[in-house]
Amino acid sequence: MNHSRTFVCLPGAWMGAWSWKFVIERLRAAGHDARALPFRGVGERAAELAPDIDNDLLLRDTIEFLEKEDLREVVLVGHSFGSLIAGLVTDRAPDRVGHLVIIDGGIPTDGQSIFGRIPAEIVAKRKKLVKVVDGTEVLPFAPVGSLIIDDPELAAWTHRHLTPHPLACYTKPIRLDHPAGNGRPMTYIACTKPRYPVSAGMHEKVQAMPHIRYRPIEAGHNCIISAPHLVAHELLEIPR
Repeated sequence: MNHSRTFVCLPGAWMGAWSWKFVIERLRAAGHDARALPFRGVGERAAELAPDIDNDLLLRDTIEFLEKEDLREVVLVGHSFGSLIAGLVTDRAPDRVGHLVIIDGGIPTDGQSIFGRIPAEIVAKRKKLVKVVDGTEVLPFAPVGSLIIDDPELAAWTHRHLTPHPLACYTKPIRLDHPAGNGRPMTYIACTKPRYPVSAGMHEKVQAMPHIRYRPIEAGHNCIISAPHLVAHELLEIPR
């Protein structure tokens, strides 16, 4: 019997498929089909930055990828911002998702934007940083010291790869047709060492939701880069 699974991994803000490199290597070494998908306008697709990029467009792109590759019952994994798109995909195309995994991100809420969810003081700071690139409002990436990656060489490598993120992804309210997870099994991997201010309160919220499997790990927010062994272990332990 073939016990291989298909993992589709979505990156956080400012990042691309490259951010999943170390986790993907471990999943493939364990015999699984693992893929990372960059978002349009960011990461490997930064040259496609355009004013019309928002979460609805990224949602359509991701579903089209799953349909084109004829992928079903995948383990859909979203890190940070990517968890929002993963949640939207599960809302619209649940037949494509076997298990939804959120890594230190938010649980999507109908009618709420990302800026509507995170602490107001963080929103205010980020709005002051907004720039216009090629006619598109973007959030510039964070300074290297804020990446919560202890290894200085790894932090520098990460910072070199970051690209601005379309602002509309943060300001436009999302639409959900179903409760979070849309009935699919869910796992939340919480980064606890240290806790990420943007995720303030989300860990407690998730623990109060009995349908979500809660898994804390001792790693910082960018755990897919700083602690890929812990992330891969948790993904490999997801129930079938």
